[in-house]
Amino acid sequence: MIRIKDSSTNKLINMDNDHISIYNCGPTVYNDVHIGNIRPIITFDVLYRYLKFIKKNVIYVHNITDIDDKIIDRAIKLKQNELTLSNHYYEEYLKILKNLNIQKMDVLPKVSDNIEGIINYVNKQIKNNNAYVIDGNVFFDVNFVNDYGSISHQKINKLMNETRNTKKLMKHNPLDFVLWKKTNVGISWKSPWNSHGRPGWHTECSYLINKYIGSQVDIHGGGVDLKFPHHENENAQNKALYGVNLAKCWMHMGHININGEKMSKSLNNFVLAKEVLEKYDTNVVRWFFYQTQYEKPLSFSYEQLENTKNEFNRFIRNINSAFTTLYLINKKVKQNIKNTITNEFKQSIENNLDFPNMVKNLWELAKGLVNISKMKDEKQLLNNLSYLISELNIMGIKYINPLNKKNIKIIDDWQYYLQKKDYQKSDEIRNKLINLNLI
Repeated sequence: MIRIKDSSTNKLINMDNDHISIYNCGPTVYNDVHIGNIRPIITFDVLYRYLKFIKKNVIYVHNITDIDDKIIDRAIKLKQNELTLSNHYYEEYLKILKNLNIQKMDVLPKVSDNIEGIINYVNKQIKNNNAYVIDGNVFFDVNFVNDYGSISHQKINKLMNETRNTKKLMKHNPLDFVLWKKTNVGISWKSPWNSHGRPGWHTECSYLINKYIGSQVDIHGGGVDLKFPHHENENAQNKALYGVNLAKCWMHMGHININGEKMSKSLNNFVLAKEVLEKYDTNVVRWFFYQTQYEKPLSFSYEQLENTKNEFNRFIRNINSAFTTLYLINKKVKQNIKNTITNEFKQSIENNLDFPNMVKNLWELAKGLVNISKMKDEKQLLNNLSYLISELNIMGIKYINPLNKKNIKIIDDWQYYLQKKDYQKSDEIRNKLINLNLI
């Protein structure tokens, strides 16, 4: 039974139902995503893969915010159409997902395709007296939620003091937030409130969860910086309409830090994901994120990535070498890799996606291959390789069996010259095998 820590209560929640829903907040596509943006994507990808591995019925929704002030500001600056701009970065984001070996989500909705539904959702809030209209703007009234701040552990009095300047907007409460923004700047849609405008950020996610999942999603998450105000305000809307929290379990990923500071576009200290993927293999990038528990901060540097690359290469060498040994033991062996995992790996992943322990389990299997190879135990080699490849697949690591025709020819040549006792030639070929990570 998989357990995930709910970040709003710090308690582990059992995910024991057959049908599990996931909602992961997606990017605002006004620019290329940075390396911090992909941490939630990789984390949820592992969760999604595992839930499918254990035969759960999963629906995974990942939204795309293609309407936003940041998009409009950039489009104006570049003299482009807003949706043309956002669609460009949406397509670039899809390339990143493909490059990262992220499994396709079940639903990847854009906000621009859901305006009518969002307007109806906002109207529903108004009819329920949870929201009010001022001069074409629609605000949510937080007074209708008695535990506002509970998701993000915010103190209401402190928040009130920090937002006093918003009284100029004539809001009922300084903490009330926009569900529909009246504007004549950039793209807008006609609303029932005698204005043109566009949806508020917090409204879109609440609506999309209601549309594709229902009144409550099992697991909802994203970066820890979304806890407040985004997830708090999503939850408030749902609580007012349906009387339940929007999510049974909230998952939040820790910040990526660079030079001791949180990586962010606002601080201009970010590293683009595409730049990292141009320099490092997908497997290395994913392996880097697995060194730390997903909730904790993670420091990024190219030096650390280089260390990760070297470690991962040592790990893969153990597996490749085992395949080489397997071939030498029995050239006709049927390399039937079973879809199975160890109990240790299962316990680690089901304990709140314990990435460091999952990596430890993988290393123990990989190191164990050395002794098994020495014993020339064909059956045990196949068993351990089955475990490793199945577990790597759950972690989204792409492993390719090295025993292709070209490599087999090199191994055969090595054995041929060894048998002829032409050690100079055999050593030359052996060095080639070492360079290919095959022994």
